[in-house]
Amino acid sequence: MTPLIAFLKKGGYYGSTGGRKTYKIYDINNAFSLSLCSFPTLPFSVPLLPAVLSSPLAVRVGDSVSLPIPFPLPSFQIQTTIIWRRNTTILAMGSLHPNFTVVVAPSFHPQFSVDPLRGNLNITAMTPSNSGIYTVEIFTLGSSAQKENITVQVYGECQVYAPLAIGPTEDGSSVALNCTPVHGSVSWTKNGQRLGENPRYLHSAGYLQIRSPQRMDTGVYRCTISNPFGNGTGTSNLTVNYGPETPTITISSSDQDSDAGSFVLVNSTVNLTCLAPSEPQAKIYWNVADSEDLGVPSLPILYLPRVQLNQAGPYSCLAINQRTQKHVRNTVNLKVAQQPSGLPHCSVTSADNGTALLFTCSWPGGFPAPHLRFQGLPGPSKEASDSTLQQLLASPFLDGLSGKNITCLGRHLTREGNCSMVPEAPSGVLLSFQTDSNANGSVAVELQCQGTFNPVEIKWFWDEQPLLSTSDHYQLSPDRTHLIIWNFTVPEDLGDYKVTCSNPLGSQQSSLTLVGPSISNWTLSHGPYPGSAYLNWTVPKGSVVTSFWIQMHSVKQSRSGEEWETVEVLAAANRSTTLLGLQPQTPYSFRIVPYLGSQTGNTSHVQVLQPPGVLILKTISMAEENVL
Repeated sequence: MTPLIAFLKKGGYYGSTGGRKTYKIYDINNAFSLSLCSFPTLPFSVPLLPAVLSSPLAVRVGDSVSLPIPFPLPSFQIQTTIIWRRNTTILAMGSLHPNFTVVVAPSFHPQFSVDPLRGNLNITAMTPSNSGIYTVEIFTLGSSAQKENITVQVYGECQVYAPLAIGPTEDGSSVALNCTPVHGSVSWTKNGQRLGENPRYLHSAGYLQIRSPQRMDTGVYRCTISNPFGNGTGTSNLTVNYGPETPTITISSSDQDSDAGSFVLVNSTVNLTCLAPSEPQAKIYWNVADSEDLGVPSLPILYLPRVQLNQAGPYSCLAINQRTQKHVRNTVNLKVAQQPSGLPHCSVTSADNGTALLFTCSWPGGFPAPHLRFQGLPGPSKEASDSTLQQLLASPFLDGLSGKNITCLGRHLTREGNCSMVPEAPSGVLLSFQTDSNANGSVAVELQCQGTFNPVEIKWFWDEQPLLSTSDHYQLSPDRTHLIIWNFTVPEDLGDYKVTCSNPLGSQQSSLTLVGPSISNWTLSHGPYPGSAYLNWTVPKGSVVTSFWIQMHSVKQSRSGEEWETVEVLAAANRSTTLLGLQPQTPYSFRIVPYLGSQTGNTSHVQVLQPPGVLILKTISMAEENVL
């Protein structure tokens, strides 16, 4: 180490290290300052250490220092005694002058020495143990003693060592972070931010103690030691182990109609995800509510492709933290649902021999069963968790029931649906018919019962006799509102037909008499075009007709029946026609022949269409036709 040189000039001490840092002191009356400036080495015959009086005095480990007497000394001729102490320990003592007899305590020699000229305390190769409060006392003959303190702080190089902290467990015993060696002031940061006040944090020099560590204490801790000669940092990564906490199980499904929080649909792909906050990451095990079952996946996600009804039930997730030796479990109930088909179906039927109404609501196909409830019925509303709900309402019925809307409210795990029904006493019952024939001339007559009724029991009669569909001749539709008479013939199947519609709310009937094919009235006139004729006709009520044959011949022709020409065949629904292509100046005779299949009905009377300008349209009776 380069020796330190000290000299006195104008009441102050100067020193030089031969090109290194130099200490300078002004004003021996305690006005001192420390400078780190460099001065050239001065050629003194006796090397002196730097005389410094800074309070406190910062010295670097390994350097040497000279502590001056911080007050004026008496004349060299006056008997003067000096004592140097560090804290309370005497370092050196003896006569300073006129004869120098100062002796350094053996335990501090040769590191410590006293300048025989000025009484400075010289210390070489400073170590941290040399830090302390140095006291100098001067005793002169005939004067009072003088005493001053000089504080010295020795700083080492800022090479900080901060060992990694062993990961503590949350809420466990405290954890300590050490930053050594401490040669200066210490500051701490966490994740780059200054460490704030926290009652769980205990600071002491380079020691940081964290009581009852929390997971929020995890982070990168950095300690910085600063002193006048520089600063150094040390980093320690602290990880607080915790958990696992109670797992959170979430359910997701590939089916958009699924409500994963409540149910998943059959045949959908289901993922069960288990999340359990933990440090280190917890090991995940799955089972179906069986803690002894170890043959289960050990992944956070449990994959269930094309889930079925029998896979519904409790699923457990077990999370284990090997570091904390803690394990926790949570269970979720997986609901697998099957959507019911369509919407609920409502119906009302007659029961108890026509004295009661049975209201039925059905919504099949779903799992679990839907919840059904009637709304609008008198009295308490009936409800059930089943695919079918029924409620019997016996007579006498309250006024207003007929025509009232009764609703069934259906609620299933997957969706909701409603249906309605209106019980009504029979009204507006009307019996109608239509005919049809095939190429063979076979005729079918269909009678239809129309009206307002719900429910309804329909009974058919023919000539006051119950009509039963016990043969191939009669056929009733499933709801008995249609009666088909196959191979209808005249006159065998003609007669009075009656239908009775009834339910517990009332009864009404309608009748219809079927007669053979005939024309009740018809008219003939000139058509809208030259050489055209317009025919219009009616048939008796209940007349069974499948077609109308329009026949004509010229009046000049013979009246023999073989000479009637069929000019048009019309379906049974027609009641008029226009014929074209006639000779305008020629009179024509017309008649209409109704047919039932291949059976000829009663031919109409004959009418003659005279040429334009002739006002008489001659009507020829059947008798006249035969005569002519």
